[in-house]
Amino acid sequence: MFLKRNRKYSILKPHIIIFSFFLSFLSLFFIPQISVSAAPVPAHLSLSIVNPNVDFHFNQTENAAATFKQETAVVEYNTDNSTGFTAYVSSIDEDTNLNHVDSSVTQKITSITSPRLSTSFDPKTWGYRANQTVFKSVPKASLPDSAFSINHSEIAKFFLQFGVKTGPDLTSGTYSKKILVTAITNRVPTSTTFIPGQNFRDALVGLGAPGVVKSFKHSTSAPPAGANTTVVSTTDSDAPAYVWYDAASQSILWYSDADTAYANEDSSYMFHDIGNNYSSMNLIDTAGINTSRVKNMSNMFNSSKWIIKKINLAGFDTSNVEDMSYMFASYAMSTPENIEPIDFSNFNTSKVTNMQGMFSGSFFRSINIRNFDTSNVTNMSDMFSGLHETTSLDLSNLNVKKVNDISRIFLDCRKLQDLNLSGWELDSVISMDGLFSNLPTLTSLNLSNFKTKNVNSMRYMFAYTKDLANLNLTSFDTSKVTSMEGMFQGMNSLTNINLSSFDTRNVTNMSKMFSMTSTNPPITNLDLSSFNTSQVTTMERMFEGLAHLQNLNVSSFDTRNVTNMEHMFYYTFVSHPNGILDLSSFDTHSLQRADGMFNYMKVKTIYASPNFVTTNLTPNPSNIFMSTDNLVGGNGTTYTWPNYTSTFARIDTPGNPGYFTRKP
Repeated sequence: MFLKRNRKYSILKPHIIIFSFFLSFLSLFFIPQISVSAAPVPAHLSLSIVNPNVDFHFNQTENAAATFKQETAVVEYNTDNSTGFTAYVSSIDEDTNLNHVDSSVTQKITSITSPRLSTSFDPKTWGYRANQTVFKSVPKASLPDSAFSINHSEIAKFFLQFGVKTGPDLTSGTYSKKILVTAITNRVPTSTTFIPGQNFRDALVGLGAPGVVKSFKHSTSAPPAGANTTVVSTTDSDAPAYVWYDAASQSILWYSDADTAYANEDSSYMFHDIGNNYSSMNLIDTAGINTSRVKNMSNMFNSSKWIIKKINLAGFDTSNVEDMSYMFASYAMSTPENIEPIDFSNFNTSKVTNMQGMFSGSFFRSINIRNFDTSNVTNMSDMFSGLHETTSLDLSNLNVKKVNDISRIFLDCRKLQDLNLSGWELDSVISMDGLFSNLPTLTSLNLSNFKTKNVNSMRYMFAYTKDLANLNLTSFDTSKVTSMEGMFQGMNSLTNINLSSFDTRNVTNMSKMFSMTSTNPPITNLDLSSFNTSQVTTMERMFEGLAHLQNLNVSSFDTRNVTNMEHMFYYTFVSHPNGILDLSSFDTHSLQRADGMFNYMKVKTIYASPNFVTTNLTPNPSNIFMSTDNLVGGNGTTYTWPNYTSTFARIDTPGNPGYFTRKP
């Protein structure tokens, strides 16, 4: 049996092997026949039978006893075909009997009619088997039987066994039959590979009139006659892949008659703004595209002109992808639409190292990536920045130990209300600058077991996250942090914060750390008595605007290295009935800038020591007591206009008026 193939192929000539018997015997003649099936490269297949004559000798005693015998033919094969071959066995014709060579003898040995063991053969019957336990009936030439098959290249052998049971009335002589063994190489599937993503996108961007391309999808039939097609497959593909625009469905269609269509290893920008649209696209359907070889999916579905309402990723294989940066990012200027969420549950991200900007600016209402394997990701910068519609993100327990860049990861997520990052161990991150900044609607932030052991900068980490009332930062390790500049600036809804676990021994910058911009931020108590500020050089605007603050504990502050305290307590009321601000630990011999330091406070008493000096200020004197109407010095000196300069920044004693009080 031969299989037709489209490509060049070779057919080996058949070998006919004749078996002869003497006395009362049977003879089988083997005709091996080989065909090479369709394959991109002609395959080699050879077949030979080691002992071409299979003889069954029966004497009269064995005939009388209806003896059963079996003999084996060894079939050797050699094929380099990657999908192997299948061997078939049949009679040379439609007659499956063993017939006497003397045509005048009408006796026959018939084939068994159903599978059976050797012990259940009827007299004067025969059958065959190939690497099996039971014997099978000998098939007709029109219905060859699959006897042996492999699915890989190999040099080896298989065995054909024939069993015959004689009979007491069997006429002596030679009974024979030619057996046809046909070997056919298994079909090698064909494939096509799309051109690199950017080239693919360039080929599609001009298809269809601007603004009318509504979908991209697979066509099950070849392009119609007259269609303006473009080849989008690589030159080494077994079959071409075509794309064209179908006006009836307002779709870009693709087609290939290859068995498998592979996306290119570099599929970056593959669907970026295809169709040159200026309105939303209804569908991008990747069904039929095998992505198992893709390593780069950067900007694959990125849109800057329009929104993709639905992306069908059924069967999407990401097992070899390394780069998913900006994959679903969107920078389209669009009103919110009903964007269908994507099911990421089958994404294999074990090899991904780059997720930078993956969802940046997207319009997804929900993003569930709890199943993501992020154990090899190093870059998550901008990953969720600018989300338009997402209100909740549960990213708890993602493996982020190798991530070294999370800058701007949640920047400007305008509707995000609930964020769960519990269990994050950011061992490789050294900067958390602006990590949770500008999240104006965030009301819930779970940072339990959030590890920060190697972080050295937390500048503006929570700045302008205006609706967040409570922060639990007890898991933070701040032992390596050098800058906390603006860390809690503009958190205008903050009611309480416990920073007793903070290790600030290496911090040099605390400027604007708690600076508030609203008229009445609700926080009333701030205990920083555990802070080590021995390395701090600037506290500019550190507590500015804390208008509801009643108690502020900075009694442990070491300010020997601080050079700048401008506006440090500006509009910081400290309005508890006792109205005490204890600065007795302050040593200001290094202080150079202090303008507005106590302006507009409601404090009544400021404890200080002789180490609070103003000799190095510029300008000198500086205006540091503007409108501190409640302030009274230890000897009874009350704040009086225009005595608002640093000249009065001293302990109030008889004959030497000042606004400070020596601590009892």
